[in-house]
Amino acid sequence: MDIWKPDLIYKADLTLGEGARWHAEWQKFLFIDIKGKLIGTCNPVSGKLFTKKIAEMPGMLAPAADNRLLVALQGKLVLLDFETGKTQPLIKFKEDAENRSNDGACDALGRLWVGTMHVNARHHAGNLYCYNGKLVKKIKNTSVSNGICWSPDNKTMYYIDSFLYHIKAFDYNLTTGNISNGRIVVEITGPNMLADGMCIDNEGMLWVAIWGGSCVNRYNPHNGTCIGKIEINAPNVTSCAFGGKLMNQMMITTAKDGLSAEELKKYPHSGSLFMVKLNVTGLAAATYKQQKPQLALA
Repeated sequence: MDIWKPDLIYKADLTLGEGARWHAEWQKFLFIDIKGKLIGTCNPVSGKLFTKKIAEMPGMLAPAADNRLLVALQGKLVLLDFETGKTQPLIKFKEDAENRSNDGACDALGRLWVGTMHVNARHHAGNLYCYNGKLVKKIKNTSVSNGICWSPDNKTMYYIDSFLYHIKAFDYNLTTGNISNGRIVVEITGPNMLADGMCIDNEGMLWVAIWGGSCVNRYNPHNGTCIGKIEINAPNVTSCAFGGKLMNQMMITTAKDGLSAEELKKYPHSGSLFMVKLNVTGLAAATYKQQKPQLALA
């Protein structure tokens, strides 16, 4: 098994860091702090971080046209001008008021896939949606909807509901956005470990942030084996993304949330961003392709 350790640590002091993405046009990593209500960027060349406070909890974000970001908030999707902070509403979720958006990503044609969950992680309270001008429920009654990515040939979609302790694969029709033939490809078997955010490399291997595991694991989805590990000096590892000029850097987000004072003393880098240079490359986050907004409730 290959083992890596971080090259750099950025002391971002995030409560619930999440949402790692590479913005190819900006040449910066994106990240969020869900409970801190922050959206941020990290320049891997200069090392500079920039954060912007927003009014509501973000669950995920993706690059969009016109220098904007698509952001999933508690109860709705918006387009955000990162410089001005102005938002354009897209659609509202018709869900419990205590549900919020969680992880998601855009496919190669710019459709958004995004999950919802209860703010207290109540079992079976959320759903996984596809948004392409309207919201369509794709998987109902999810618990903690998390990592989602596609194989390099776009024929397979991988998806994590953390409370199921596995990773599922679906046959994916890029033309229609339909999923079928769901099956388990990786079992998460470690004690007190949850699969969280996920990305994929150009060899088709899955990189999964492990909440409670102090690591990002590299899995082979064809046989379910763990073939690599990035060791992180923070227990609650939340998301990961390939980026950088050569697409061989990975930024990893972590969280302080859920840790006791004793644990925070033991793991002072919790809530930081970690950077690792790897011997494999990945893909930048796909850009959201805006459809005609439908402001009615889904």
